[in-house]
Amino acid sequence: MVWVRGRVLRGVWVIVFAHAAFGGSLKDREQDVAERSAAKTEKKDKAPDTRSDAAYSAFGSGTYPSSGGGESFLGGFWSWLVAAPFQYRHDDPSASMSQDGEEWADGSRSFFPEHTLGQATVPYVRFDYNRQSSDWDPVDARLELGYKLIAFQGRMTKYTDEAGDVLDVHQYYGVLRYGGRRPDFLSGTFEFGIGLGAAHHTGDVQDDTSGAITVPLKYHPTEWFGVEFRPAWYRWQEITIGDYDLSASLGGRFVQLRGGYRWIWDNGAVDEQSGPYAGISVSF
Repeated sequence: MVWVRGRVLRGVWVIVFAHAAFGGSLKDREQDVAERSAAKTEKKDKAPDTRSDAAYSAFGSGTYPSSGGGESFLGGFWSWLVAAPFQYRHDDPSASMSQDGEEWADGSRSFFPEHTLGQATVPYVRFDYNRQSSDWDPVDARLELGYKLIAFQGRMTKYTDEAGDVLDVHQYYGVLRYGGRRPDFLSGTFEFGIGLGAAHHTGDVQDDTSGAITVPLKYHPTEWFGVEFRPAWYRWQEITIGDYDLSASLGGRFVQLRGGYRWIWDNGAVDEQSGPYAGISVSF
């Protein structure tokens, strides 16, 4: 038991000191990322290349096997994403469902339930505005535009420290999503999806762009209450960033008040960009 307690205490101190290392101004944070990225790049350059001759495709700062010799992973995804809306048949009996989720007379079910105007899940348009509690006074805004399976999401977060230095983090995603009302599966409404895109850091020291991925999850057991989890992963230079956003909302159709917490993980340590937030969402 003493040995276990010792391991736990050492783990806690590692996290505390890792978090303290990020203290200071935004310029300090940018310089820290730049130095660690340079060291990581130098270490990567010295490592032997053990890859085979199989086809690889670039995404952000990593590599992924191609689905086929000549087509990249990212190119194949976007081809599918663009083509998906044109494969929808409005006259297909299996592509229509009443809003209450009932079966049609022929026993078929909709592949994608219809969206009710103002419903928080699979919205046509949604706008979020949040103010976060942090030393760097973050202001966060997110816009979502979508129709059935396809959506575009853009998110901008601006950090400003006491010295007036500014760091902007922009994220842009094309998202393939599914959700709505399925009473035979789950009460209320739900949504989940996967998105690929880019993340861009703009600061006083340097700018950087990388690939990004997000897997948003949303569940509203009732019309007036819902929970969301929006994880995202991207890079800042050569440093992997985990961006985790967990929130709950209260309201009705069209307008919801939102409260949550956003974690920015840098190599397993919580960064000063993390903190609780409150805001408002408008959905159509």
